Amino acid sequence: MMFYAINVALILAGCFLFYKTLLQKETFFPLNRFVLLCCLVLSFGLPLIPVPQQWSFRNVDNKTTMATIMENKESYSLPISDVVSTKQDGAPTNQVAPVQKESFFKDISIFKVLVWAYWLGVVVFGLNFLFQLCLLLYRSYRSPSIEDGRYRIVELTGDQAPCSFGNHIFINPEKYDWDTYSQIILHEKIHIQQGHSYDIILAELALIFQWFNPFAWFYRKAMEDNLEFLTDNELLEHSDVEKTSYQMSLVKVSAPHFPISLTTNYNQSVLKKRLIMMNAKKSNLNSTWKYLCIVPLLLVFISLLNEPIAYGKVNPKATKNENQLNSVPNKGTWFATIKRTKITIRFEDEDNKNSNSNTDFELAEFKNIPYNNTGNFSLTREAGSIQFTGRFEGNTGMGQYNFNPDDSFVSFLNREGVKADKEKDMLVFFILNIKKDFITMLKSQGYNQLSKNDIIPLAALKVSEKYISSLKAAGVNDLSIQNLIPLKALNVDAAFVTDIKNSGYKDISSNKLISLKAQGITGEDIKTARSEKIESNQNISKNKNNNINLNINLNADTKGSKGSKGNKNSDDDALESLITRKAMNITPEFIKSFRDAGYKFTDEELVSIKALGITPEFCKKFDAIIPNLGTENYVSLKALAFTPEEYNSYLKLGFKKLEIGDVMGAKSTGATPAFITEMRKKGRNYSTIDKYISLKVLSVGD
Repeated sequence: MMFYAINVALILAGCFLFYKTLLQKETFFPLNRFVLLCCLVLSFGLPLIPVPQQWSFRNVDNKTTMATIMENKESYSLPISDVVSTKQDGAPTNQVAPVQKESFFKDISIFKVLVWAYWLGVVVFGLNFLFQLCLLLYRSYRSPSIEDGRYRIVELTGDQAPCSFGNHIFINPEKYDWDTYSQIILHEKIHIQQGHSYDIILAELALIFQWFNPFAWFYRKAMEDNLEFLTDNELLEHSDVEKTSYQMSLVKVSAPHFPISLTTNYNQSVLKKRLIMMNAKKSNLNSTWKYLCIVPLLLVFISLLNEPIAYGKVNPKATKNENQLNSVPNKGTWFATIKRTKITIRFEDEDNKNSNSNTDFELAEFKNIPYNNTGNFSLTREAGSIQFTGRFEGNTGMGQYNFNPDDSFVSFLNREGVKADKEKDMLVFFILNIKKDFITMLKSQGYNQLSKNDIIPLAALKVSEKYISSLKAAGVNDLSIQNLIPLKALNVDAAFVTDIKNSGYKDISSNKLISLKAQGITGEDIKTARSEKIESNQNISKNKNNNINLNINLNADTKGSKGSKGNKNSDDDALESLITRKAMNITPEFIKSFRDAGYKFTDEELVSIKALGITPEFCKKFDAIIPNLGTENYVSLKALAFTPEEYNSYLKLGFKKLEIGDVMGAKSTGATPAFITEMRKKGRNYSTIDKYISLKVLSVGD
């Protein structure tokens, strides 16, 4: 949650600086309101969206890899989720956490203190929000009021500034002359008509969760200021309101007691800014290009902050407790079930009732199992021995156990440089049946800097010397411990490596092998992609029908040489494209449906088309009425939910020149055919559609 809150804070800060730098002085107040609201919502929503790896500036870390392992690997001697953890930077550390804590305060970290402080702030500001809301409701119904249609004018006493909330207007009528009073009421009615209270409530809710972020406070102030600018601008459009008189009334209303922050209020410390904006020159429509800059800014934030996806779908259940590992206590209660030649035992801590995952043992390892009568039996391995006390009735049993670590095994680990706690780690070594020969084998394979966090997952996955040697013989050179774990978990064997290499990739990394295996991509899939020439990011041209034409060439080195750096990069790009297609379920049948209809798209275009649900029929409908359409326009039309019928509706309005960009601009700003018809009834007859877009953006004529 803290990392999410920090990501939100960074995006919110970026959006505020963008607004402050480019948009604050523009007089497109309705558009500014829309941008501020959208950016506020997106700041909280964007960090939750995962992005494809090729769009992310972050590397896919082993945290994602291990999550995939946990989804695909179903049976180990001891489940990975019980013995593997993750470092903060994402690298697997596989630490076995202690169950018993020496003291309460010793276990408290700085991070936990920060988390508690954050939530304490959330509670305090949340209660403050509720207090303000209750106070407003109390004032609304305890003070005298006047019903004025949909508006309720609440009469205050004392030196309180006018304000509004919901459909309530709060004002002390004794303080002002009739003209000033009328202007104040008209001002607050505009606030109510346009629902400005909802903007303020949204900003206040954001502050509850971003109370620590100074830019969140600045952002709220910017939203509040813009609402006042917008209302002032609307009010001055009234024919019976004179600008000089209105500005003088603003000065008259100055009051030392400011209203509750949940309200929109007539007089604020922003008075000077409001006077400046009322007298400022109206912004030129050509300056609206600035608003488009928010899109690349948000995309940069997504690429920098969001979690990349490359290895397939992540199982949330597998990752939920990956940092909260259960160590197996040295003494406690056991529960067992016998099935044929296996005995499944669950170990449970008597004190804390921490239940650990079931573990399978060979029945032949146990001697003198007591049936129907209470008795003792044991199991001995290199890491130590367990003494069991209890009884079996039929195929089920329960009782107490006590584990005794083997001192010689502990000494061996110390000599090999493997640090492990005798009381907290040895039972895990015992359950996994980790032997001295296994550690010696790993060192003989070149893994000299071993830790318990490396040994435990390798043993759980049953990584053998034969497996490691087979991968090396197949040409996998970057076999680090971190790569070896997901390779084994996904069953990447020498045959799979050979299959991929035979498809043309002679120099392929472990990470690529992991990605391909997780997505179920085989060498045959790669050969098919090459033969059909589906993928390319470089050779794009226009065909005779003005549709994007695709010339794909997977530049694999079929001669077996490494080739130039450029070719290797091209190979990597081709593999990334193939992985992305697989993840998006872009099948050959899907591509063929477009090719049969005469459309050829690049891989990036296919991703957008698939994500938006664009079909060949959709493209054909627009081709029939709008010439010279390209892929970007198909995507834009679908994203805007624009239909051929809507395009014909614009044509019927009689515009002589109507480009696709014009109607998309009209659609996105709400300048619909109905809006244009309404404006023409009011005498606003224009020959071009951009004039009506300007009317809608500036809210003129409402």
